[in-house]
Amino acid sequence: MPKEDYNPPTTRGAQTKVWEGGGRVGVPPFGRAPKKIYIVGHKNPDTDSICAPIAYAFILKKKGKNAISVRTGEINPETKFVLNYFKVNVPETLKNAAGKTLILLDHNEPSQSPNNIDKAKILEVIDHHKISFSWPEPVYFLTEPAGATSTIIAKIFFENKIKIPRKIAGILLSAILSDTVVFRSPTTTKEDIEISKKLAKISKIKNLEKFGIEIKKKKATLRGQTSENIIFSDFKIFDFFGKKVGIGQVEVCDLKEVNERKEELIEKLKEICQKENYNLLLLMATNIIKESSQLLGVGEINYLEKAFRKKVVNNSLYLPGVMSRKKQVVPPLMKAFKEI
Repeated sequence: MPKEDYNPPTTRGAQTKVWEGGGRVGVPPFGRAPKKIYIVGHKNPDTDSICAPIAYAFILKKKGKNAISVRTGEINPETKFVLNYFKVNVPETLKNAAGKTLILLDHNEPSQSPNNIDKAKILEVIDHHKISFSWPEPVYFLTEPAGATSTIIAKIFFENKIKIPRKIAGILLSAILSDTVVFRSPTTTKEDIEISKKLAKISKIKNLEKFGIEIKKKKATLRGQTSENIIFSDFKIFDFFGKKVGIGQVEVCDLKEVNERKEELIEKLKEICQKENYNLLLLMATNIIKESSQLLGVGEINYLEKAFRKKVVNNSLYLPGVMSRKKQVVPPLMKAFKEI
């Protein structure tokens, strides 16, 4: 007899209604439910990877599931501001996934998952990034090219007519504004904007632009941070055809902050690259005002030059119009690694 009774909510992509008659229409029940379900975002969490799990845990709890949102690292100043603003508690930390039953949100790459993910049970994945996922058992997998995972979670609320509390609507809205850089990122979709307007009404945020900028400014500075904290504040590891690549991203209002600490940051990148055996290690400094990025890179920078067809000078490359790691940096890099 099957062991798990986990029937997840869904958006219209699966064309089902949920939680009626004991399970999803079109999806069979699975027996007993797990004792506790841990909903977790990626390592080095950003606002989306903290807020989306909190909101999804709320949905599952409403349906009688023993679900809890957790994190795999410290929250950044932006996320702290959002949670304080809407009076939401910081999720507890999950240090070891071994033996746990998990739902992965806002990521699907093993390198971005909790420690010992291979010793856990995964029920479901909800994400908006490229797919790089393999698991020995079938799992529910929902991915959409949205600007934020929180957009997908909000859709689950709306499409299943689940009432959203003000504070939940507020953190979902904040996560969308954060991930889309207040709708300036090329990853932004019409649906992100439409859903944000709905969430704004519920959360009583009258001016999306003003509130979004207020959120982004909480993290858009290097002041008071060590070089290591800057690199790892929003850091992701990728496997590009057997090559280990790390890409950190920071947001600033003026690239002058980056240039003033450029030598220090490059030295720290070199140190990490050698110690952790990266083939290529990058720090993407994004100017959220001028909508551009400066890449600081060490390691096999020939891949970087091929990806963007520009010469890397003093470990630095300026890219006007580039703001998204997911859409504008990772794809050309993957292509470069594949071709060389």
